[in-house]
Amino acid sequence: MALKGQLHDFNLAEILQLIATQQKSGFLVLEGHREMVFVFDKGVLISTRDRRSEAPDPLETYLRNYGFFTESQWAHVGYIRQNSSLDLAEILVSEELMDREGLDAVLQSVAREMAHRGMKMRRGRYHFTATKDTPPGVRWRIGMDVQGLLMEAARRLDEEAELARLFPSQSVTFLQGDTPPPPDSLSPTGRRIIKLALGGRPLGRIIRLARTASFTTRELLKSFVDEGWLQAVLPEEDLDAQSGDGDAKGKRRRPSNFRKPVLSLMVALLILAFGGFRWAPLALGEMALIGLAAPAPERGVPVEQAVAVSWLDENQQALRLLRLRQLKAEVGEAARHYRTAHGSYPEALEHLVKEGLLTEDTWQTVDRLGWQYACLDAGKSYRLSI
Repeated sequence: MALKGQLHDFNLAEILQLIATQQKSGFLVLEGHREMVFVFDKGVLISTRDRRSEAPDPLETYLRNYGFFTESQWAHVGYIRQNSSLDLAEILVSEELMDREGLDAVLQSVAREMAHRGMKMRRGRYHFTATKDTPPGVRWRIGMDVQGLLMEAARRLDEEAELARLFPSQSVTFLQGDTPPPPDSLSPTGRRIIKLALGGRPLGRIIRLARTASFTTRELLKSFVDEGWLQAVLPEEDLDAQSGDGDAKGKRRRPSNFRKPVLSLMVALLILAFGGFRWAPLALGEMALIGLAAPAPERGVPVEQAVAVSWLDENQQALRLLRLRQLKAEVGEAARHYRTAHGSYPEALEHLVKEGLLTEDTWQTVDRLGWQYACLDAGKSYRLSI
């Protein structure tokens, strides 16, 4: 069976129902703003990845979009790709970046997201190429019932408008609600999302770090707001647009305007302080650690030729201490988030980097400063020796 046409005449739901009903095997390609591929075996969806396609691998796109791995981990994956014939899914399992169960769950989530996106397509073409037996080239097979996939896509389409109304901007932020979540009531994904939300991150950043689909993240945040665990804070422009709906649940106006200049001034001072200490030593010809560590001569330069830099100026000392306190606060916040997720503080700061709670640059700066981290009382407390 060869099937092709325009999506405005025959939409994705109708195509999938036909393939499932007739238990067909083959490749369904949707060509629109972005190409999508669905692979079937006897009416069952077994993959959304086609090595013959020139489009980006949807698995890799999903993992990158939602913050599954650090840049160093992706560099490691890229190295293995260049030096082996392994598929991305095989690399993730062999390098223990994901287990088989977790990979299956991610691949199914990719399929649901693609079906949701495909159901909204009204322009573009489709082409189904049937195969006599199981389609070749599928390296990591999943098995998804088409009817269940369609029902989930339809549910997401129905709820999309409500999510867009509650979260009209990627700049929406969250505050702690009046009701704390009951103990053990959250899944690992839910704990991660609520932790990101309470960390002050905007919605767009939460989505990029949540390790789950955008729809799932927004749906969980909506449920947390409905339960009173979180309060959504809309950007001021959205609050102005909804001025007649001031009593809507979960919305809180930002602090009064007279506090904004003070906050802006503090942020500007922090930026100037950090920028000055990062680049001033370099302008003087030496390699001090962004204004935080004692000056050190550049490699290959004799000690007697190194430029001496004095940090005895009171203003410089004050800014240096401010940056040190900021670093300590960043480590402390990351450690607390880790304890919330795992029940104990990390054995080493490297775990915070792997979890995406602490940037690698911050960790390297702390290490170069010579700070000593220690996990105490079986993870119940920690010490950061400065």
